[in-house]
Amino acid sequence: MFEWVAVLKVIGILTATVWCLSWCRAWWHSRQYLDIPENISLSEEGFRKLPPLSVLIPACNEAASIESTAMGLLEQNYPNLQLIFINDRSTDGTGEIIDRLAAQNERITAIHIDTLPDGWLGKVHALHVATEQATGEWLLYTDADVSFEPNALVELVEFAQSHEIDHLAGLPRMKPAGALIEIAIAAFYTSSMFFVSAKRVANVEDPLAVGIGALNLVRASVFKQTEGFEWLKMETIDDVGLGLMMKRTGGRPLVARAGKQISLHWYQDIKEMTGGLEKNSPGLTKYSVLRAIGLLAILPVTVFGFCCTFFLPPMSIVAIWAVTIGFPLIFASTFSRQSSLSKISFILFPVGLTVLWFIFARALFLLWSRGGVQWRGTQYGIEQLKSGQRLEL
Repeated sequence: MFEWVAVLKVIGILTATVWCLSWCRAWWHSRQYLDIPENISLSEEGFRKLPPLSVLIPACNEAASIESTAMGLLEQNYPNLQLIFINDRSTDGTGEIIDRLAAQNERITAIHIDTLPDGWLGKVHALHVATEQATGEWLLYTDADVSFEPNALVELVEFAQSHEIDHLAGLPRMKPAGALIEIAIAAFYTSSMFFVSAKRVANVEDPLAVGIGALNLVRASVFKQTEGFEWLKMETIDDVGLGLMMKRTGGRPLVARAGKQISLHWYQDIKEMTGGLEKNSPGLTKYSVLRAIGLLAILPVTVFGFCCTFFLPPMSIVAIWAVTIGFPLIFASTFSRQSSLSKISFILFPVGLTVLWFIFARALFLLWSRGGVQWRGTQYGIEQLKSGQRLEL
């Protein structure tokens, strides 16, 4: 007779083994990320030789944060700085704030977009329009809710130049607004460390590309050799798409931690996070039902696997669960130090992962029930999104 209990025991042991190895992999990858140094000292001549920089900030209904971001950029001591703010069809006071700031400071260029052309995602189109007006040798694409430390721009450009790269993707310091959102962000951080190796990203022969919406710094001369944002006009994961585009052209990429230069409240609460990931997360499935089912199955299969450990002898159960709980405890300090998130948020990784799973499941349900993605008043059909996707996930 087939020994189902024996099979369940093996499943339990394998699940615990994969769990531990996954934490080790995430830790190993996290050690590959450089920290962009702060308080660098440049000679007067070195300061004068800093290349012209254009900072491009798309904004849709960002009245609550855009002025703070603008003031942080205006207080930078970077020479030859161009700031381009793009009001992308906002219905709040974003446009008025941008116009007022532009009238007060000649370094600011205000762009207003009233209508979205067919076949474009709003943010990608805004970046496309702004890039055509950028004059800098370096282009910094960032978001309207990012806070910049006083010497951030000098440190970012100097770091990129000293490492002779063409694309710098910087991980910001997160400032969670509550306990549950912090736990979810910690789970997102840990999962990202599992999948993204900084060494692979830096290898121009490797197809793995990374982009970060809060900080994508690119060399303009290399960007001009790419297909441009028109190639990405229907890519929902546009920040990573920019990284892919730069790498396809032969640009030298680097992903690093920029927590000493920039920070942000990624989302104010779980509700806002749920709405924010409604557009991006379905792209992970490549809009395939089978792939969606496979990704959604990972969490329940893992839970089932851990349940199978209870068929083991009592001492084995104690040992396996001690190791299972121990690995997050071991690595929590390292991840906390790297991300500025609390240790407990990483220890509660299963809770955060469950939150992300429900957010992902909801986004997929809405995708298939609506026949596409509804984003900022525009409906994008599944076939339209599929044909416009550039990432090979």
